[in-house]
Amino acid sequence: MTLEYQTDGYNSIYQPINAKECFDSLTHNQNNMVEKSTTILRFTKGETIIKQGFVASHILYIKKGLVKLDVTNDSKLSTLKLISNNSFIGIICSFACKSFDFSAVALEDTTIKMIDMKLFISLIKENGEFALKLMRHMSSLTNTIMHRTSRLAGKNVEASLAMILQEFREIYQNDNFTLPVTRVGLASLAGCSKESTIHTLTKFHKEDIIILKDKQITIVKPESLDLIIKNG
Repeated sequence: MTLEYQTDGYNSIYQPINAKECFDSLTHNQNNMVEKSTTILRFTKGETIIKQGFVASHILYIKKGLVKLDVTNDSKLSTLKLISNNSFIGIICSFACKSFDFSAVALEDTTIKMIDMKLFISLIKENGEFALKLMRHMSSLTNTIMHRTSRLAGKNVEASLAMILQEFREIYQNDNFTLPVTRVGLASLAGCSKESTIHTLTKFHKEDIIILKDKQITIVKPESLDLIIKNG
């Protein structure tokens, strides 16, 4: 049995939607309610924002900064995603259970908006457009995390590091950036050892794919990183 789906126009209507766009559908009064219920928190680089197992009493939104989401299973730590400005922190897990099933650590000085969970749920019930946009946003995030996890799991060290470098390039929207993590932290993101990370970065530098100076990275040949990812 073969199922056929009508897809004409689907992609043009249901494009990925970011967290900031979700709030655009709120009314003026609803936006005021959100602002009044919001607490601003500031975290320094390296500080833990969420510990796995903490009670999920608020929705967390990154106003400015960079955060990594980690999950621990069978005593093994895995990074799910890197998230930056105007993003929810772990929104796809926030309604699954009463406690956070992940941890979040600031990779840069980060400003967080903490929104009351009960108010957020009431907005979902009252505003259908907001609920729809949020659902589309969460679906897009789930899709991204699934593909990222699947791709990293099957990659060698070179391809994994190439993926992480390309992620930072996309986050900073620049070929030149400062790594927000140590070599050990970079190894953790890529799921490999510190020694393999240092060796591979040096190799990329010698092959003129990147220019490496301490934590400063310049991606000279992004197309070469893409090829490494594809073949690795």
